[in-house]
Amino acid sequence: MDVAHPTAPAAEAPAALKFPTGAIVAALLAAWIGLMALAISNIAADVDNGFKTAITLNAGIGPYSGKELFMFVGWFVSWPVLHFALRKRDLKVKKWFAAFLAGVLVAVLLMWPPIFGAIAAAIQGG
Repeated sequence: MDVAHPTAPAAEAPAALKFPTGAIVAALLAAWIGLMALAISNIAADVDNGFKTAITLNAGIGPYSGKELFMFVGWFVSWPVLHFALRKRDLKVKKWFAAFLAGVLVAVLLMWPPIFGAIAAAIQGG
């Protein structure tokens, strides 16, 4: 502010950032796919002892090492695929975040021992 202009110039409001939200949704869906891969491999290991032995990559933690590998591969492969498929789309993040939270709830329930044990017993026929 100087003497010739006693009032301060009006500050311009910053422009709102606008970008396609597909990449955000792709990251959420990839994380959910990884969690579901972990849940499904957990059930499969409970159903089939051969599978449980095959995915044991480290004797110290047992088949959990292979289950984590399935989770990582599910996430790592799906993220770039979904990113390139959705990156230019403008999706409603609130809706997809709610779907992500519901999916995480399902994945967590599928990894809970009473649930995955009951599913494994039903698959085995007993």
